[in-house]
Amino acid sequence: MQIVSRTRLFPTSPQKPTNASLSILDSRVLRYAPSAGIWIFKDAPSVEELSVSLKIALDSYPQWSGQLQWAPYDPSGDHTQRFQRLMLAYGTSDAPGVEFIIATSSCSTSSFAGKPVDGCTNAGVLPYHELIDGRTPLAFHDAVSYVGLPSLIIQITTLADDGVAIGLKFAHPLADAQTMLYFTKDWAAVSRAIRMQKPPPVLSPIFDPLLIDRAAAGDIDGLNPSPSILEATRELPLHRYDCWNSKLHCPPFLQSLTTIPPEVESTVNHFGQPIDWTTWDYTASVSYYLVEFSAGELHAMWEEANFFSRVSHLNALQAHIWNLIIRARKFVDGECYLDVLLGFRNRLNPPLPTSFLGSPLTTIKVTADTKDAAGLELGPMAASIRSALNAFDASTLPALLHELAFEVSPLRTWTAFFGSRNIIFTSWLHEELRMQDMDFGTGSPTHVEAVIPRIDGCVQVMDTNERGPQAKAWYENGATVCLNLKDDVMQSILSDPALRKYRR
Repeated sequence: MQIVSRTRLFPTSPQKPTNASLSILDSRVLRYAPSAGIWIFKDAPSVEELSVSLKIALDSYPQWSGQLQWAPYDPSGDHTQRFQRLMLAYGTSDAPGVEFIIATSSCSTSSFAGKPVDGCTNAGVLPYHELIDGRTPLAFHDAVSYVGLPSLIIQITTLADDGVAIGLKFAHPLADAQTMLYFTKDWAAVSRAIRMQKPPPVLSPIFDPLLIDRAAAGDIDGLNPSPSILEATRELPLHRYDCWNSKLHCPPFLQSLTTIPPEVESTVNHFGQPIDWTTWDYTASVSYYLVEFSAGELHAMWEEANFFSRVSHLNALQAHIWNLIIRARKFVDGECYLDVLLGFRNRLNPPLPTSFLGSPLTTIKVTADTKDAAGLELGPMAASIRSALNAFDASTLPALLHELAFEVSPLRTWTAFFGSRNIIFTSWLHEELRMQDMDFGTGSPTHVEAVIPRIDGCVQVMDTNERGPQAKAWYENGATVCLNLKDDVMQSILSDPALRKYRR
C-alpha cells in the first residue's frame, strides 16, 4: 500500500465553537478498540467525488473534526467534571480535523474474496490491514495522548483493478458500530445524490450525549450516590473487575492501568474483584476465521433452543458458538463467561432513535457451567443469555447509570476480559444499517470487513453479504460469525462435527 496524500478535513460551513461533555457511557469505553469498518467496491465513485461528498456530510457531523479530550477535573463540580470524564471541543481553530488518506494498493478486488472451505474462510490471510493506515494514532489510543490527534480516520484506496476500498476508524467514545454505520449511510446518501445531480439530502443525526445521562435515576450531580438506587444494581449480571486491584501477574504493557492516579488516591477506600491475568495468554498466536451459517442452520438452532425456553435466533446462535468454544478449550468443570455487548438505545424509556450518536453500551456477564457445553446443551445456555439480557431494561438501566456516574474513574472497572474462560461477543445485526447496503452511487460493495481486535475470544456476528428478495429478518438470509481464537482452539472448532450439527 502506498500513501498518495494525507490531509485533515473540516466542515465546509463555519461552526460555532462548542465544548460538549460526553456521556457517562462514552467515557467508560475509552479503552475499547476503535470502531472500524471497510467496504470494497468493484465500481465506485472517483476519489474526488468521495472527497466532495464527505466534506458535505461533515457539515452535519461537525463533531467528528473536533478534539477529544479530558474534561477539567473539579471534585466539587457536577457529574461531567469528575475524574477522567471526557469532552469534545469542536468548531475551534485548533481542532485536529478528520484524517483523510488517499492511497493505492497492488491488491485487486479479488484479493479480498477468500477461499471458503465448508463455509469457513481463513480471513487472517486477507490483506485488509492495508486499507486503514495505522501510522496516525487516534486520540487516546493509549488512554493518555490526545492533543492534535483525530477521532476519525478515513482512507480511500484505489486497487490494482480500479476497485475502491473505503475504510473508517473511529475513537470508540465518539462512535460505536451503530454510529459508524449510520454516518457511513449518510455519507453514501450524499454521494448518490451528487452522482444523480440532485440536491444533497437533509441529514439529521442526533449528537446530544447527555440524553443518556438524563436517563439516570436520582441526583447524579450530588455529592454521594443514593444507597437505595445502588442496591438495585447489585444483582445485575455484570463483571466488575477492578484494575486498581490487579497488579499481580499483570502484563508489563498494561501495568499503568493498575496504578491509582494520585489525583484520586486519597478517595479510594475499597477494592473490587481482581483480574486473573493468568487466564490470558497474550503471546499466543490467534487465527481469524469467518464462519457462515445458512438460514436453515439458524432456524434449526432456534427450534432446539426455543423448545427449552423462549429465546431469540441470536441467542441460539450465541449459545451454539459459546458451546463450541468451551468444548474446544477443553474445560471439564468450572464456570465460563460470555461477555455480551448490550446497547442502551432501545432499552431506555423513552428509547433513543437509531440516529443517536455515541457509544451508549456496556458489556454484561452470562455465566454457564462447562458441563452444559460438554453435553451440547443448547437450550440452557441460550436461556441463560436471554435471562441476563432481560435483566437490563427501563427499570434497571437508570439505576445502573446512577451507579456509573459516581465511579471514581470510568476507566477503573472492566466489565469484560479476554481470559480463556471469557468470550466477548458483539453483534452488528441491524435491519436499517447493514454493512452490505452501503451504496455510494455505484451499487453495493463486493466485500465488507468488520474490523475487530485480533485477540483470543473476540467474536462478532453480522449479516451475510447478500440478502435474498424474500428475506425480512437477518436470520432468514443467514449470518457470518467472525471468530478470533487461539490457533489450536480454532482448529478444534473447524474439525468438530458439532459445528455443522444443524445443517439439514
